[in-house]
This record gives sequence, C-alpha cells and structure tokens, in this order.
Amino acid sequence: MRPLSLKGHDRALTRVRFNREGDLLISAAKNKQPCLWYTENGERIGTYDGHNGVVWDVDVSWDTTRLGTASGDNSIKVPYKCNIFSENHDSLFQFWDCETGVVLHTINTPTPAKSVNISFSGHLLAYTTQKMTKNPSVLCVVDTRDDQQMTADDPLFRTHFEFDNSATTCVFSGATDIRTRGYRRASILQVTVGFENGHIQQYDLKGNEEPVNTNDKVHRGYAVAVVLLPGKPLFSASNYYCSFSSERPVNSACISPIRDHICLGGGEDAMQVTQTAVSAGHFEAKLYHMVFEEEFARFKGHFGPINTMAWHPSGNIIATGGEDGYVRVQEFDDDYLEFKYDY
Repeated sequence: MRPLSLKGHDRALTRVRFNREGDLLISAAKNKQPCLWYTENGERIGTYDGHNGVVWDVDVSWDTTRLGTASGDNSIKVPYKCNIFSENHDSLFQFWDCETGVVLHTINTPTPAKSVNISFSGHLLAYTTQKMTKNPSVLCVVDTRDDQQMTADDPLFRTHFEFDNSATTCVFSGATDIRTRGYRRASILQVTVGFENGHIQQYDLKGNEEPVNTNDKVHRGYAVAVVLLPGKPLFSASNYYCSFSSERPVNSACISPIRDHICLGGGEDAMQVTQTAVSAGHFEAKLYHMVFEEEFARFKGHFGPINTMAWHPSGNIIATGGEDGYVRVQEFDDDYLEFKYDY
C-alpha cells in the first residue's frame, strides 16, 4: 500500500497523535499551527490558530471532545468540544474546541511548556515545563472542571525537579481501583515523567511530591517519549522488561495495540543530514518483536530523522512525523498482517 505524504507544516514535526477511533490525526510542529487530518484520505480538515511559537506537544481526549496544546510561547490552550491539548514554545498551554478551533482556556507558564497529557476521564490535564534561568522544571496536574485551577496558579498537584534536570515528557500511567483497609476501594492515579538525563519517575497524585517509582538505569541520554503497553505496568522500581538497539539515535517509539510489536524511529542528527547519505542516516521506521527483541522489518520515506510516531488503534497503520516537515501515513500490507512468529 502506497503511504500518504501529508504536507501541512513548513518546519520539523514535534508530535503526531490519533484519536481513539483512529479516523482523525493531529500533528504539531515547530511552527505555531497544529493541523487536523482525516486518516483515511489525508485530507486536511483545518488548523488551530492561537499560539505564537513552536508547539511541542498535543493530546486529544478519549472521546475526541477535548484537545490541548503545549507551546513554547509559555501557554497551554484548551477548548470545550473535541478539545485538543497542545504544548507550545511561547510558554502557554491551550485548550481547544476540536470541531470549531475555538480556544476555551489558556494556561500561562513561566517557561516553555514541553509536554501535555489528558487523563482517561478527560477531566485531568498533566503538563511539564522546561527549566530556564531561575525557574526549575515543573510537573503540574489541573482539573479542567475547576475554573480556579484553570485561571490561577493553583493546580491540583505540583512538584519541582532538580535544577540540573528537566522533564521532557509525561503521561498518565495508572487509574486502578485497589482494595484498602476496611474493604473500601480507592483509586490510584499516577503520572510517569521522562527526563533529559534518561531517568523515568512515577508520581502518585494522592501522595506527596516524592516519586513512588524511579528508574535511572534504563537510558544513558535524553528520554524523548514514554509509551505505555496496554494492560501492563510500565516499569518496576529497578527493572525493565527488554531493550531494543538501533544504529542511530532513537527519537520516538510506539507499541502496537494488537501485536507484540514495537516501532522505533529516529536517525542521524538533523545537523548532520546534509552530510549524510539517506541509506547511512537510518531514517527508516524499524519494527521489532517485543519478545525476541529482533528487528524484522523497516519502511523508508523521510529525508531526515523521524521525530515522532503513533500507531493507529486498529494496529494496521503507523503515522510518522519527520524533520523534513512531512507526516507520512503508512498502511501495512497483507504480508505484515499475516506475519506471525512461532513461540
């Protein structure tokens, strides 16, 4: 199947995401306008105008009614219908109406916002900020139903990180009912955070500001993304399940929702692209088996490193965003769908 090549950004991609049904694709880049696309034919539905800097991250709610953006213009913007959460380099988080593109809320931050994630319920919003000058990196969680939290500097949860470290990504990683004393049930909601130094930490929103889980042995460098395996814990206190090696830096990863497969994307650093042959740059998306940790397929298309990728909820499509400014939607052929490992 020939992939779709979508051109809606004139700068490098920073994030691509599908909604739960998979019929919509949201892309963000180092320009100031996130785009909304139809997955089936690659038609661009529209853009979200409101930021004044690079949009680092976007997230869409489970029911495709809320979308948030996090930006380098020191803001987060939030809408009401089909809200998209986005992160922008103008230090703003914005909450959008996904259907109309109207901004419902704007959360100002002292430094650029780096990541944003919305909980399964659609009511909680987690975001991280970048360390800069005298401001340390911060993780905040707000309840979008509380106007006080959305308009004032009074989040539901806040924790500061060490000044020599900066959070780069965050994701809600648990909403589990557990049995407590007296046979009463309580809900545990955790946020997992990745850092520049490669460390990963988990925070319990009902606990204190100290992490409940820490893993500093997984990566030796920048943690660019945290990806969750459906139905499985992300990590224990000191162990990880498996690792996947690549010849060039890995910028993004995504896990198949239906198979034991993981896809890695990256390539030679963008500064070296003009001095690197396409074949030597390893700009392909690579498929690995999660049990055997072996690469079994790859697909090309980008001229430059892959910065972000997302697996379609059906498991049959992968979207990738590259330094070249293109979004590529790759639909797997029958050979992949019929491919099986015997184990």
